[in-house]
Amino acid sequence: MRLGAAPPPQPVLAAGYRLRTTQPADMADCQRIADLLNAAFRRDFHNAAEYHMFATLAPCFRPELDWVAEAPDGSFAAYVGIPYDETNQRGIFEPVCTHPDHQRKGLAQALMLTGLHRLRALGARTVTVDTGDMIPANRLYDSLGFTEAYQGFEWRKVF
Repeated sequence: MRLGAAPPPQPVLAAGYRLRTTQPADMADCQRIADLLNAAFRRDFHNAAEYHMFATLAPCFRPELDWVAEAPDGSFAAYVGIPYDETNQRGIFEPVCTHPDHQRKGLAQALMLTGLHRLRALGARTVTVDTGDMIPANRLYDSLGFTEAYQGFEWRKVF
């Protein structure tokens, strides 16, 4: 997506939820992000230390571009991380995820719109999000104005 002169729409948030930036120095926050990533992507290997290391060591990490939707019970319902390449004025949505218990509430959309506003304020000109053939995710990205730029193919040798 190319960010034009017109700002993106303002995010609308489901009742009871709140958006906030993550706190990488708080290991409880790091654990809640790991738990969310594991639930959203059906994995079991993410942990607090992994996220903490990324947030403190990755040169592309920007705390003002790392957002969660917090559920009424304090758990993390959705997450958007946005590495930013200042030299090329490019933001990358990676990852975008919502806990299965909180899907279909517009949380990822609200987080992405918040991210688009932040990126625009930083001077970003382009934004990307990589996905596969995940139809629900692609519907979200399409609704925000992203367009397919390329398709990748994986070749495997069968023995």
